[in-house]
Amino acid sequence: MKSISSSVARRAVMAAAIVYGLVLATAALPAQDQHQQQAIEPLIRGPQSLKGVAVPEPPDLGDYVMDRQAAIVLGKAFFWDMNAGSDETQACASCHFNAGADGRIKNQLNPGPGGFDSTASGAAGGPNYTLRAGDFPFHRLADPADRDSAVLFSSDDIAGSQGVFKSTFNYAVAGDESDTPIDGLFHVGTAPSDVNTRQVTGRNAPTVINAAFNFRNFWDGRASNEFNGRTPFGRRDPNASIWVTDAAGSVSSIRIALKNASAASQAVGPAMSDVEMSGTGRSFVDLGRKLGGTRALSRQMVDPTDSVLGSHVYLNASGVQGNGLKETYRQLIQKAFWPKYWNAKQTAFYLAAGSSNSQMEENFSLFWGLSIMLYEQTLVSDDSRFDRYMAGDFSALNAQENRGLTLFLGPANCAACHRGPELTSAGTYLQFENETGGLVEQMFMGDPSAQFPTGLPQGPVALYDQGFYNIGVTPAENDRGIGGSDPFGNPLSFARGLVQKLNGQPAADAFFTNPCTFEANPCVPVSDLNPRVAVDGSFKVPTLRNVELTGPYFHNGGYATLDSVVEFYNRGGNRRWRAAGGDTTGYGANDSNLDQDIFPLLLGKDDRDAIVAFLKALTDERVRWERAPFDHPSLKVPHGSAGDEYTTTMNTDGTAKDTFLTIPAVGAAGRAAKGLGPLQPFTPKS
Repeated sequence: MKSISSSVARRAVMAAAIVYGLVLATAALPAQDQHQQQAIEPLIRGPQSLKGVAVPEPPDLGDYVMDRQAAIVLGKAFFWDMNAGSDETQACASCHFNAGADGRIKNQLNPGPGGFDSTASGAAGGPNYTLRAGDFPFHRLADPADRDSAVLFSSDDIAGSQGVFKSTFNYAVAGDESDTPIDGLFHVGTAPSDVNTRQVTGRNAPTVINAAFNFRNFWDGRASNEFNGRTPFGRRDPNASIWVTDAAGSVSSIRIALKNASAASQAVGPAMSDVEMSGTGRSFVDLGRKLGGTRALSRQMVDPTDSVLGSHVYLNASGVQGNGLKETYRQLIQKAFWPKYWNAKQTAFYLAAGSSNSQMEENFSLFWGLSIMLYEQTLVSDDSRFDRYMAGDFSALNAQENRGLTLFLGPANCAACHRGPELTSAGTYLQFENETGGLVEQMFMGDPSAQFPTGLPQGPVALYDQGFYNIGVTPAENDRGIGGSDPFGNPLSFARGLVQKLNGQPAADAFFTNPCTFEANPCVPVSDLNPRVAVDGSFKVPTLRNVELTGPYFHNGGYATLDSVVEFYNRGGNRRWRAAGGDTTGYGANDSNLDQDIFPLLLGKDDRDAIVAFLKALTDERVRWERAPFDHPSLKVPHGSAGDEYTTTMNTDGTAKDTFLTIPAVGAAGRAAKGLGPLQPFTPKS
């Protein structure tokens, strides 16, 4: 076993004490100052049971939502409805149908910054390609245990999620988009016989289960903690507002900022994305006009025992169940939200807004975001065997899993980032409660003079965003992650926002405070007006709950199995890339923003297997079997088209003819009640 620094060793001791139900007095530790105790505290708390942990939500939510249960019905219908896509196919659930994630294997490649690559298995890859087991991982070393060994294969392609065909939206009429020009990127064949394929996102789709706990959402954190009612960017968006009617019938435009509503900020993003769900140019007003008068889920079956939707299923005049719900979306909105957000008389609204749209159509993004947020708040997986173990049932984990938990907390250092009930330091529970120093922290970067495995590196100090780390999956220049900017020119990173604030510039966000130096002694607030900021190439720490079912892994989807993920961490990530590019063999200078907690672990095969076994114990069996609250309507999910990466069949408009995965409606009793087997991990073609 490799030796680790005394600080990490102390943290491991404290974490293990919690696991075995021991009480270890602080006095038993070597003398610590206040900040060192702060550093230990996250692992004293360690990963915890999620059972009984309240989902964060806006304190003023009741000012908007009149009937919470009606809003949940509305949100579940919105999330699963294929009519929401401008192509009558793409729903939110199309990328989140398997344990809240996306397990498709055909037409799932995005070319990244360098164009489509051939695959590690030797295949051509590209659009309409079917992923094979031999294609993973996307970065392959001569010695998988040595990050400095020769690179045998490396691709900057991404295993993302297929969305819509490239198109321009013209009308809010079911299925009516304008022409679909030749897509120069996502197509099969060569001119003049090109066939457009569905576009694929530039990042892997994370699970929506437990996502309501995240302080910010999306891999790059752009879904603000504050919901502005219209876009993902919170108060950063200067043009975001909603319309409100007062008691006298007068209509006015107001700006809002609902805290703890990142799931709502996230929900309004994909619906208008011209890659994910929408033709270019479509607005939420268009979507509201299209859906308002239609029955919810009108083209999909809903199980009559659905835990949320069952009592709302549509029955015809003969009492026979048909597709969808009995209510229209307009009726559900009117039941769920206070009238002042939808009841303006058209004359008054026209005079105030200068628009022929209705107030309900103009506020449709508000209803969409908040109702989907409330639905996602029900998707809490808090009944894994790990949760039972932490509640005192020590038989819930077997010996190997228990060994994996001990390694997770100690030598493997997993709990440095995957902690708290959500098993992510990006969760509101840790961040908003200020458990670990705030939203902006400082860490030591690697010192090239440090020699492994004698201890942890300690070099220059840099600012970073709590819960967002560069772990060395891909070069930062491939994807800057939270180091990027929003559409208004503001840095996504709170750390860079803090530097702006220190220099007297207006800050886009109002969350952060002046942080302490997390690993250093003593705690010293930032005084340097030009501190180093280490955020480029950093991404949100995902939850590990149900991770067995949510592959492929990392923001690029480049790892297919948990074994390969643990192997990645065991070697200390991939090579340390410099921010400006260039080869960095050996340990090298840490100018790549690599998190200091990514270092060679030197764990043997038995230890790595134990960690994987523990990770599988984080699966909630209700998720695996889609029992309530994880039941759902039926869904047809695009899964590439007939043929392969070379040839396919074409529709009359030049688009590839879809093939589909047919996802049956499942009721509260789950898949077993339908005679279906459990959900499976991501399984590329053998």
